[in-house]
Amino acid sequence: MAANVRATFLRITLGAELTRLREQAGLTGDQAAKKAGCAPSAISRVESGTSGFQRIEQFTKLLRDAYGVSRQDAAVLTDWYKNAKREDWWAPIGSVLPSGLSTFLAFESGARRVHVWTPMVVNGLFQTEDYAEALIEGARIADDRTAEFVESAVKVRMNRKKRITDEGMELICIMDQSVLTNVVGGLDVMRAQYEEIKRLAALPNVTLRFIPAKAPAYRVLSGEFQILDFDRKELPGPVVASTTVAGETRVLSKDRPVKQFIRRFDVLAQGALPVHETPVFIDQVAREVEKQHE
Repeated sequence: MAANVRATFLRITLGAELTRLREQAGLTGDQAAKKAGCAPSAISRVESGTSGFQRIEQFTKLLRDAYGVSRQDAAVLTDWYKNAKREDWWAPIGSVLPSGLSTFLAFESGARRVHVWTPMVVNGLFQTEDYAEALIEGARIADDRTAEFVESAVKVRMNRKKRITDEGMELICIMDQSVLTNVVGGLDVMRAQYEEIKRLAALPNVTLRFIPAKAPAYRVLSGEFQILDFDRKELPGPVVASTTVAGETRVLSKDRPVKQFIRRFDVLAQGALPVHETPVFIDQVAREVEKQHE
């Protein structure tokens, strides 16, 4: 597994793999615990990704005696286990993050490819620090947030950008024209934001397309959603993260809702401009915004 994968994602992934190994061995949680010399609750906690064993010897005994894992595979899983005990960068500010965001950040940290639909405001992975601060500060009173929350939320968005700028996560994003015409923080902030969008859109791992306001295309107006895909060896299939009106993030993994969101994204793509038109489209809309505010 890549070194940039975060600890929480490792715990989730390790838990899924241990569940698969136990079921493959034909054991119940109680039976596995007896072979490992631990309490059944320890098996349940490690499979759910919430915590580990009291002693690492219990983990290695589980792999060897209960599941019959080879020495090579056991070494890999033990490395995962050790790295999963570290603290993620967002852990110190987890208490002020919106509901569900910590879980989403864990999944995003392990994603290899993400498809995103974002209406109304610039997608968080493309936002400048000034745009993010103006956007979140503007909603602070309405959402009853503290100044600490604003500072933490901006920090999270700037850290998340490293997934595409430094770590090479593939991003396929569709945004509505309104994200360019809705002025956040004033014209100076928007000018810098337009340039930042173009800069990031030029990265080889980023694909950005827009749906023009006049296009008679399908749109999902209920809010942003993201389809996160992983290495198939690590997780079985994609999950969906959707944002509610209240700003909460829900992570869905069941096949039916995931497939529904995949269909929605495919239909959105049918109404979006070709990717090679993105820079020209941004410049065109930017000029229109400038004229409107002269």
